Amino acid sequence: MIERTREVKSILFAVLYLVIVFLSGMFGYAIIEGWSLTDSFFMTVITVSTVGYGTPEDLSAAGKIFTSILIFTSITLGVYAISKITAFFVEGKMSYALRRRRMLKELERMKDHFIVVGAGTIGLSIAKMLSERGFKVILVDNDPARIEYIEDISEDGLICFKGDAVNEEVLKQIGVDHAAGLITTLPVDADNVFVVLTARQLNPSLEIIAKANEVENIKKLRYAGASKVLPIPEIGARRMVNLILNPSIEGFLDTLIESGDMQVYFEQVSVPDSFPSEGVELGELKIPQKTGLIVIAIYDGGKSMFNPRANALIKPGQALMVLGKKEQIEKLKLLLKH
Repeated sequence: MIERTREVKSILFAVLYLVIVFLSGMFGYAIIEGWSLTDSFFMTVITVSTVGYGTPEDLSAAGKIFTSILIFTSITLGVYAISKITAFFVEGKMSYALRRRRMLKELERMKDHFIVVGAGTIGLSIAKMLSERGFKVILVDNDPARIEYIEDISEDGLICFKGDAVNEEVLKQIGVDHAAGLITTLPVDADNVFVVLTARQLNPSLEIIAKANEVENIKKLRYAGASKVLPIPEIGARRMVNLILNPSIEGFLDTLIESGDMQVYFEQVSVPDSFPSEGVELGELKIPQKTGLIVIAIYDGGKSMFNPRANALIKPGQALMVLGKKEQIEKLKLLLKH
């Protein structure tokens, strides 16, 4: 919206310059020479356009000075205005503005989407993973070159938006008030704090995940309103320790990922409200037989029951932690709805 407004203002100013030049010429000749507005307009046109049919014999000295000033003014302002208008159409700025307008309208209708702030290595990877899982994702960054590059290499499902997410107006444009979640991965923690603080004010119930580049900033991000904070240095250190102490376990986890394309997912599937309120025993659902999934745990109100027994009750409001392929997870979601 901000970028589009700037482009429109640029064109309006360019047109305004041309109008001012013509009006100045018309009324200038009418006042100085006493000509009619028609004659004054004609003289202005042939002067500004540098066509010229020769200088009128009855042109006064004041008129000649005014004509000279008009020529210099029209050359300066006219060339600027024409170049702006030409650039808008020829260099694709009009096309960009139209695409931007369509995108903003699409964002107004979008709900339950995920917002990823920062198109760096981590942010782009997160956006791709969410998009590959079928979620609607908006990737936000204030670097136009980076956004253009990602738009060229990304597939359908990932929307790239140029803007500074620290700005409240930008967050409103990308629908933070009706989004499912926001992940901020900016390289400066202060910027992440501002994004979290602004997003939390606009949507108090929003799930916000923040990246902490420095461990000492974790408390600040939580105080600003982040639901969860991931200290990247600590996570990297913990992974390295596990690699050296538990290479077999880490090697097994690595087999779940092939060339960056997730083949097996460890995912949380919520039990819908339409599920029987009295509950159904896990064994009766026959999840492994019907879907092929492995049920790792049952999550209920902050508590987790790992390796649940067959007689464990499944009720609305709970969530199942399962391991399996994407299509198997979709089968489970359908199973829980019936």
